[in-house]
Amino acid sequence: MEENGRSVSPAAGMDKKTFAGFIANKRRTAGMTQEELARRLYVTNTTVSKWERGLSYPDISLVPGICRELGISEHEFFTACDDCSARRVQKDARRWQKLVRGWQTFFCVCYGVAILTCFLCDLAVFHRLDWFWIVLTSILLAFSLTTLPLLVKRCRAVVCLASATVCLLLLLLSCGIYAGMAAVGRGLAILAASLLLPWGLYALWHFCDRYRPALSLLALTAWTYLLLLVIWLVTGGDWLFALAFPIATLSYAFVWIYFAVGYWLPLHPCLKAAAITAVTAFAIPAGTGFADLLTGSGNPAMSFTAYFRWNLSAAAGEPSTGNRLVFLLLLAAALLLLIVGLVLVLRQRNRQSTSSPKTSGGEQKSGL
Repeated sequence: MEENGRSVSPAAGMDKKTFAGFIANKRRTAGMTQEELARRLYVTNTTVSKWERGLSYPDISLVPGICRELGISEHEFFTACDDCSARRVQKDARRWQKLVRGWQTFFCVCYGVAILTCFLCDLAVFHRLDWFWIVLTSILLAFSLTTLPLLVKRCRAVVCLASATVCLLLLLLSCGIYAGMAAVGRGLAILAASLLLPWGLYALWHFCDRYRPALSLLALTAWTYLLLLVIWLVTGGDWLFALAFPIATLSYAFVWIYFAVGYWLPLHPCLKAAAITAVTAFAIPAGTGFADLLTGSGNPAMSFTAYFRWNLSAAAGEPSTGNRLVFLLLLAAALLLLIVGLVLVLRQRNRQSTSSPKTSGGEQKSGL
């Protein structure tokens, strides 16, 4: 009973009549009489009547029960008005949860139909189960990547990654059973090298607190070379040192330049954009000359210097006019971004220089 405990009061500036009208309106909206509300809250009818007549406020211990029975939040109770924004957020959250449950059901039904169909077809055509296991493990892998993340609440990343790893191993094994076990060993080597990247990135972001972006890019670089090496050991050939490693080195050289400019250089965003655009422009002649060097199809020096001639007509053995035009447009864009960045930096420094004397003057006056 509110007479025996501490009674609550609504927000400051709100009279009892407004609060009483709000409670009475919410009770009628909920389709309850005063007697029903009193029985659910274990109070007397007179108590509820006093609330709705503005004679008293409810006890503070009854607030959760009143909010539950009237379908309102505690914020709405204490302000005696509808919190439309909170209701909209709750409505959007319920809609999103319904959408997620719908997609879960849709994917599960599709997976079940696919498994059942392939099971029946395999038995009907071959009278035994052979390629069905490939379909089953593939669907389990898809389930691990699409539906399992929505079902797992704790340790989602490691659970889904472990599930995908197991499914990949089962898929490789089922392919080996169907097509022959000769290639399973080579497949396991490539699979192990491939799985090093996601597990390594997970361990890096889970256990390392500093330099995560740089270490992640370093791990990606090392993993690329390792994967190429494993594939070369499995397949053989002379392509690793002649093509794969040089192409990977040139590609990651520009990636690391982009990363260094965007992540480490303390420059204005426009100046960073100008530097990245200029590097992209020079990547075109560098890539063309490097390709000629690897393939022996042209003169690398001639291919590189051809981009810096104003004559856009392409002679025999020179880069196409389209590549040279893109190169010049990127250089022009980099120059424009550089000019804009310098202007913005100068304006910022002028504003700082003009505001500093005022600040120092104000400090001197305050000191006086």
